[in-house]
Amino acid sequence: MTFLYSVKVWVDPDHGQDYLAWLTGGHVADVARAPGVLWAHLARLDDNAPDGWMAFQAVYAFESRPAFEVYQGSELYKSFMPIWQRYAHVFRIERQTGNIIESHDRKPR
Repeated sequence: MTFLYSVKVWVDPDHGQDYLAWLTGGHVADVARAPGVLWAHLARLDDNAPDGWMAFQAVYAFESRPAFEVYQGSELYKSFMPIWQRYAHVFRIERQTGNIIESHDRKPR
């Protein structure tokens, strides 16, 4: 069963440019290449946080919950920790996970 990992990220627009460059400059692509990942998307959300921080949403689809758990224990996942610690003052996140229970895809015309 496909498993989703969703991360909402708020970034300080005045001091978060380096973190934002890391996020949009390869992080999502790195996760997309991890074993068990089916796809990854990153969106710039329309609504900022009340304090003006910019909002983004990263959504990753994994083959299964066990595939996600393998990712969480991987060297790739652990390699992000120093980045997250370095930029902890310029971003905040909210994570959600869960199984896809229904899907309706449309093919491009």
